[in-house]
Amino acid sequence: MLDQDALVSAAYELQPLPASIMRLARIVESRDADLRQIVELVSLDQGLTGSVLRLANSAASATGRQISLVRDAVLRVGGGTLLSLAVGQRVRGQMSAALPAYDLAEGELWRHSVAAALATERAGSVCRAGIPPEAFTAALLHDVGKLVLVRFLSRDLQELLERARSEGHVAALEAEREILGVDHAELGELVVQHWGLPDAIARPIAAHHAPTEDDGPVADAVHLADVIAKRIGAGRGRDALEVDAGAAERLGIDDDGIAALADGVAESFDDVLRRYAA
Repeated sequence: MLDQDALVSAAYELQPLPASIMRLARIVESRDADLRQIVELVSLDQGLTGSVLRLANSAASATGRQISLVRDAVLRVGGGTLLSLAVGQRVRGQMSAALPAYDLAEGELWRHSVAAALATERAGSVCRAGIPPEAFTAALLHDVGKLVLVRFLSRDLQELLERARSEGHVAALEAEREILGVDHAELGELVVQHWGLPDAIARPIAAHHAPTEDDGPVADAVHLADVIAKRIGAGRGRDALEVDAGAAERLGIDDDGIAALADGVAESFDDVLRRYAA
């Protein structure tokens, strides 16, 4: 079992998010978003302003109408995607590091995270249930706990985890709980809470591997997104690449919809990856 106090301290050591992002998250979560507040927050961030305008014009290119005002860009992009973009530009550096303990090369965790965020963004077109805007950011951050846990995974612990998965035939998350006393999803929730993001983003991160009805639609959407990202080859994992039946039923998506979502994410993934690097 790992030292829980040391884990908490390590979670708190991750670079915090700017206060402006936390304010934006609260506005998006309110469901009664004040457009003027969002426009003001974006306008004060030169880098984010440029990214939002580029994204809005990319999305609007089919219409031929050029967007030059932040207000119009915010309306075009939407609060959920905007929040995910703002968070992503701040955490990309941390989440691009190689994590050998998880068999992740440099950039692989980040690619997986962006693919998951894209999957939630596209899921609304194939799911009968609505996808809450917080799902985009929750999907982007769903594996952030790995950045904490990897600091404590000695070679001996890595071998124990691998043996539990290969010989005990248990899922990777279950192996973490049994051997370490904690799993990366729980630590991810702790990190996001420490950053000051809303519980509507933090709680689903803890539940994204096996969401229940009580966990809500964001957890279901993030679970779906995690599976889709792995299916298209963005990220690695030893768990089955199947969507939980209960989550699929609650989201209102069938096997054909899941396959269509995976195809759509794979098709536009590289373009969206560049969105976060802008």
